[in-house]
Amino acid sequence: MKSLFAGALALSMTAPAARAGEGPFAFIYTLDLQPQGTWQFEQWEWLQTGQSQGNYYFLTNRSELEYGFKPWFQVGLYVNTEYAYAFRNGVDGTTGGPGTNIDPSSDLSAPYSSFRFKSISFENIVRFMNPYTDGWGLGLYFEPAIGPYGYELEWKLLLQKNFIDDRLVLAANIVFETEQEWRSGATEFASVLDLIVGASYRFTDNWAAGVEFRNHREFTGQLLNEPEHSAYFLGPTIHYSAEKWWATLGWRHQLPIVAAFNDDQRSVVVNGQIFGNEHASDEFMLRIGFPFGGDKRHERY
Repeated sequence: MKSLFAGALALSMTAPAARAGEGPFAFIYTLDLQPQGTWQFEQWEWLQTGQSQGNYYFLTNRSELEYGFKPWFQVGLYVNTEYAYAFRNGVDGTTGGPGTNIDPSSDLSAPYSSFRFKSISFENIVRFMNPYTDGWGLGLYFEPAIGPYGYELEWKLLLQKNFIDDRLVLAANIVFETEQEWRSGATEFASVLDLIVGASYRFTDNWAAGVEFRNHREFTGQLLNEPEHSAYFLGPTIHYSAEKWWATLGWRHQLPIVAAFNDDQRSVVVNGQIFGNEHASDEFMLRIGFPFGGDKRHERY
């Protein structure tokens, strides 16, 4: 028994750090950029499900091709599509929810389903400090997106600190997003301020596990004009990497501690969670990556 424990401990202590280009978190961006001159195809599947009653599913699909332009600069192109299904999921028993685009004059008690192309977005990540060589990591993320239903501009401040020979990764994203959406014949302006923090521990060569926390604050207007609500999410993440691919699966649950700042928002709060056109109870994320275009996968900077 002692020898078995010693062997397991030795394996854990010699597990290597994350390889370049991998995503050990489900929702958080890190500064493990794609090596210069190499490519990666990445597929994102983000499912939001569960409201106060009825049936609700909202699936966001993101297909990305990313390229290591410089050791400190990564670019990527996303094609974003959405599928929504809802049926009497509203607090008042009507059909609706995030991702639905229902005409108010239609039958709000009928089932709703749609698949649509949402947007094309262009990712840019600049790394100013490298967590593997500078002691901690600092970077900036910028992503414009445009489609037939509106446009978005998203900024992220990326922070990262590694411990235990780079096997333990602490990361945070501070996110500002402004958007204009054409919804049900009307134009809506909104902005978002997010804080996302997490920890991931690589306990063997191929496996890592962690936890992610999110505080989502939404505002009317494009410059954080008037607060609408503040919601909180928490959940686990599991990551696996093979020689030619990797995958990360995460789950976040909306905590029952939402703060709503006007009557419209308070009207869709049930048991401390906010629903309506804002959020679901649970979010699941699956990310799968396939690096190619060079034998540089084990580089970390």
